[in-house]
Order: sequence, then structure tokens, then C-alpha cells
Amino acid sequence: MTAEALRGELRHFFPAEILQLLQLSQATGRLEVERPGERAEVYVERGRPVFARTSGGAVRAGEVLVHRGVLSAEQLERALATQRAQPGQRLGAVLVAEGAVTPEQLQGAVHEVLRRIVFGLLLWREGTFRFVPGEPAKDEDIQIDLDLDRLILEGLRLADQTRAS
Repeated sequence: MTAEALRGELRHFFPAEILQLLQLSQATGRLEVERPGERAEVYVERGRPVFARTSGGAVRAGEVLVHRGVLSAEQLERALATQRAQPGQRLGAVLVAEGAVTPEQLQGAVHEVLRRIVFGLLLWREGTFRFVPGEPAKDEDIQIDLDLDRLILEGLRLADQTRAS
């Protein structure tokens, strides 16, 4: 196992600051962030977020596709049933194989989910983080290449809107 290169508490360093440091250093690896009841991981390559996941209640790609009107709720339920019957099968692969969505539509939905995970992470103010260098995202069919500065600005704008509501 690769040793961590960075560790700390979010009360001292906010997630946006950590991601900016990783961007400036052109780091590649896995950022793990934990708080009570939730754990998130953001994989970065050359300082840019390429994949994210959370144990929390994140929106799923299927829900995004239904919300966008690309997929019906019934099609999503059928694909989920197929996925349950075939353990290890990815929902996106099932949807594309069934012709319910195109690979481009799936990629767009996954991109939206990954952005939302990172947006949510930007709001964390408690918990711990650690960065493990050199660990690329593995076995992920769809990765993102986000402009971190735009992502942080958009995330902070959304946070301001949420607080103002």
C-alpha cells in the first residue's frame, strides 16, 4: 500500500483548499475525506479531479437520466432488476446494452453525478482528509476531467444560493 502524503482536519483546511493544492502540485492519487456518517473519495490525475464517489446520499446516474427525460422510471426499474440479477454488472452498461440510452447520454449523466459529489464535498467543514499519491482511478468506465477553478466557483455559488433560500 502506498503511504499517504497529506493528512489533516477539515476545520483547518477546507476541501476547496486541498483540491487547489493538489492542482498546483499536479498531483495524481486519491483524496479520502471522512466525516461522521459519510466517506468520499476524489481521484485526481495531474491535479484535475477525474472520478469521485461517496457513501452518502448522492444522486445516481439513473435518476439524472429520468429527470432529464431521457429514460422513463419504468425503464430504470427494469434495468435495476437486470442489474440485481447479474451481480457485478454496471447499471450504465445495462442501459446501453438495452438501447435505453446512448453512451453519450450515460456519460453526461455520470458527469453530472460526479460534479454533484464534488460540489457537496466543497461544503464540508468537519471531518478528516488524507491524500494517497499515485493511486489512479481503477475500473471506472467513465471519468471526468473537470476544470477545478470553475468547479469551485460553481460549487460556492450554489452554496450561497442554498444559504440565501
